[in-house]
Amino acid sequence: MKSLVNLARFGSIAALTALLVAVPFGAGATVKKDGAWPSSDHEKKVSFEFDGKPSEGLQKLAHEAGWSLVLSKGVAEGEPDVHIDVAEQPADAVLEALFAQASVVAKRTGTLITIVRDETPGAAAPAAPAVPAPSAAPVAVDVPAAAAAPPVPTVRGEDRGIVGVLVIPKGEIVHDATVTGRAIVEGTVTGDLVVVGGGAVVKRGGRVVGNASVVGGGLTLEDGARIDGSVSVTGGSLDRAPGAFIGGAVEGTIGGHDDAKEEVAPHEEGAPPGSRLAEAAHAVGQRVGKLSLLFVLGCVLLALLGGRMDRLRGEIAVRPMRSFALGILGSFLALIAFVVLCVTIIGIPVAIMGLLVGILACYGAVAAILTTLGAALVGHRTQNVYLHLLVGCAILFVVGAIPVVGGIVSFVLAMMAIGVLVGTRMGGMLDKRPRPLV
Repeated sequence: MKSLVNLARFGSIAALTALLVAVPFGAGATVKKDGAWPSSDHEKKVSFEFDGKPSEGLQKLAHEAGWSLVLSKGVAEGEPDVHIDVAEQPADAVLEALFAQASVVAKRTGTLITIVRDETPGAAAPAAPAVPAPSAAPVAVDVPAAAAAPPVPTVRGEDRGIVGVLVIPKGEIVHDATVTGRAIVEGTVTGDLVVVGGGAVVKRGGRVVGNASVVGGGLTLEDGARIDGSVSVTGGSLDRAPGAFIGGAVEGTIGGHDDAKEEVAPHEEGAPPGSRLAEAAHAVGQRVGKLSLLFVLGCVLLALLGGRMDRLRGEIAVRPMRSFALGILGSFLALIAFVVLCVTIIGIPVAIMGLLVGILACYGAVAAILTTLGAALVGHRTQNVYLHLLVGCAILFVVGAIPVVGGIVSFVLAMMAIGVLVGTRMGGMLDKRPRPLV
């Protein structure tokens, strides 16, 4: 049995070797490796069969090897077809076999692999069909080289995580940047950029090699800014200049420059765009799911904490404008308290726990507001509080789907929820109980 395993392993090695020898190499065709590449003994072994363009096979190789891939568009031009059929071979060796007929540079930073065409003098160009020589003397024509992605810095950089404003000046390299506040990127982020509770600006010449995520603010990309990975913006919009580059998918609201064109990542080129009907159905499904969870949570709170929910409903019915004003003031003070607690290591767990409790309480207050709204509409027909909550959720579903109006309604609803919690001291949970008389 052991001899059969050794024989199979020898056969796969021989197949890979035969492939490298049989493919006609161009003069100087090779894969130049930049960055920190592990030895072949420590490289992950892969097994797959492929027949087609090297850039397409590279996607399959990256999936098998667990790589994150950035592929320059210039690499895919004029590629000859290759055939790969290997079993349990080092991923870097298969990479060299894929590009046996082209000269490319493979830069590695951790699991991030960037493939660009080798533009150094003497590098081999892709094989081209022979053209008969004209009768007249040939005229040399300068062909501009394909635009390639700038090299990824080999320096990893340190992780940065702050509360406030983070400025990465030009020439500085950091790895992962996590900011509670605002971020300004003029240098290079070799990992991911995550900004919560503020916004982010990537200046001209600034670069994020990984993904950029902004929650509770907007993301601005100036002309010449570059994000190699995906972009996600929640609670704000993406303001992207025409010369800004995004290599991955974009999630969120796109605003700012109308002439800014979406650039699709190389591995997504040629993918058919989703229909508007499918996108609309997906959005409706998400809203139904969120409101269903809100309805279930409201029913649980009405069943377990009926008295406190009644107190919230009474407050919102009697003083709605006061609740809205208290909500604006309370949210501002809560943000300040959260930032102050996050300054110290001891305060961070307290801040996180308070944030989770506050979110749960706000959802309960929203359910109380929707129950009050439903009671105002159908209370003359039924006194079932669960039906009142269902009617309120249905109204929020319809109104929330209206552009602009839905956002305003959601903001007012959130402020009123915070305000009614402040006005009732969390539904009476923070009231001081009278001491018993002895």
